[in-house]
Amino acid sequence: MERSNWGIGGLVFVGCMFLGGGVGSMLGNAQTGWLIGMGVGFLGMAVTRLTRK
Repeated sequence: MERSNWGIGGLVFVGCMFLGGGVGSMLGNAQTGWLIGMGVGFLGMAVTRLTRK
């Protein structure tokens, strides 16, 4: 069973996490930004894994 769609899901997760951390740092609350970025990243990773079959 090949999982070729798992690579892009990981990139979506990491990208959202760092984007959230950067926005949170600019707004003065980096911890909240990282957590929001991780939440959005997990959702994005799930969507990419479900849609890329």
